[in-house]
Amino acid sequence: MDFPRVHDASGVRSDGPLRAVAGPVRGAFAPRRNALAVRRLDRGRALPGGARKEADPGLRLLPARLGAAEDRAPDEPVRPPRLSRRAAALAPSSTTAVARKAKALAATGVDVVDLGLGEPDFPTPDFVGAAGIAAIESGRTRYTDVAGEPALRDAIAEKYRREHGIALSRENVLVTAGAKQAVFNACQVLFEAEDEVALFCPYWVSFPEMVRLSGASPLYVPTELETHWKPIASDLAERATERTRGVILNSPNNPTGAVVEREQLESIVEWCEARDSCMIFDETYDRFLYDGRPHVTAASLREEHPDRIVLTGAASKTWAMTGWRLGWAIASRELIDAMASYQSHSTSNASSISQRAALGALSDPAQTDEAVARMLAEYGRRRETMVSGLAAIPGVRCLLPEGAFYAFADVSALYGAKQVAGSAEFCERLLSETGVAAVPGDAFGEDDCVRFSFAAPLASIEEGVGRIAAWAAAPVRSA
Repeated sequence: MDFPRVHDASGVRSDGPLRAVAGPVRGAFAPRRNALAVRRLDRGRALPGGARKEADPGLRLLPARLGAAEDRAPDEPVRPPRLSRRAAALAPSSTTAVARKAKALAATGVDVVDLGLGEPDFPTPDFVGAAGIAAIESGRTRYTDVAGEPALRDAIAEKYRREHGIALSRENVLVTAGAKQAVFNACQVLFEAEDEVALFCPYWVSFPEMVRLSGASPLYVPTELETHWKPIASDLAERATERTRGVILNSPNNPTGAVVEREQLESIVEWCEARDSCMIFDETYDRFLYDGRPHVTAASLREEHPDRIVLTGAASKTWAMTGWRLGWAIASRELIDAMASYQSHSTSNASSISQRAALGALSDPAQTDEAVARMLAEYGRRRETMVSGLAAIPGVRCLLPEGAFYAFADVSALYGAKQVAGSAEFCERLLSETGVAAVPGDAFGEDDCVRFSFAAPLASIEEGVGRIAAWAAAPVRSA
């Protein structure tokens, strides 16, 4: 006799009869049935004619309202719920905090120039939006596989074959709600308590908190403006300890725009191989490079080091799809399976609509290239305007970024004249006194600097830089 396949308590499939697991299944639901019985008894039973009989007071096992106001003394304050140590230690995102402050100030009528934005100010290309609309109209609004629609995973694998000549299958791809979730998932399955994870400074604002949420500790490896913020493998080797189990690197870098050199990337991966460690390589800005510079990707090293590299990417920047929340991770099948299992207990699949839109984007490389070229040409003009304007301000040092759309300026020479203690206070004063929003460098591990985004209209950049220059030259206001 053939029996349907079932899962035992461990989640492993079994070919035995259903009655083999009936006992454990019934037992698992017993607490819920008992709780429901208590609630039904406590509500009383209906009698003929609609009357109700009150339940026996002895069956009222729980108070009507736990923590009800009448149970507190009149002068006793209401206490908020106790947070876990993990939540209490978590630092909020500085980039989103700046955005909130800028919006709040603008809502009061202040003319705010927002140079803190970390997203393209271009619309999602029409052909991508049309794919999303078609998904809605055709009813593709249900759950998908946790790891993503097979067709989309195939398309992501094909992108890497086409652009970098590497062979991948869908089993090497996990679709996520943005690259942020891909990095987060990777940290959760790779690192744990007592581990260290190396971060080259300046780093993206969320990397340290993602590491801490995995139970591990960040290990900071500085880079220097004088060497164009380039990651150096020998610096990593000098600072690493026997606890260092991984490296997180993003290139082009947010906030500096630096692009890792190929020989340094190779050395970092070789170091990971020798140390039985992994590298998470985020390439969200892979299409945003200037002056003909090619993208240097760890994807080309996967065949030689298949178990040492997790690649993360996103549709957010390339197709101006930040709100669609669609990213991916590429890794060995074992790592992808582990990340998918973790994701199955958090968000499950990324939005089915966003997945279809991303499939439409990846399926049309020609239109993608045209859309990126338009954005890149405009960003190039803005980049020149912003950096030349900032560098002309006495006391400000700013390099042309090689990629992304940020200028990371050293403004520390102005701290004394403006009587500020660091980049956070500098940005607070800049916003309150000039209406220009920027992100303090201490959010990225470099307190001498401030990040200015040129993902803003050229006129806004010119206005913002002009305000900054005038403010820097003006005497400090008396209190």
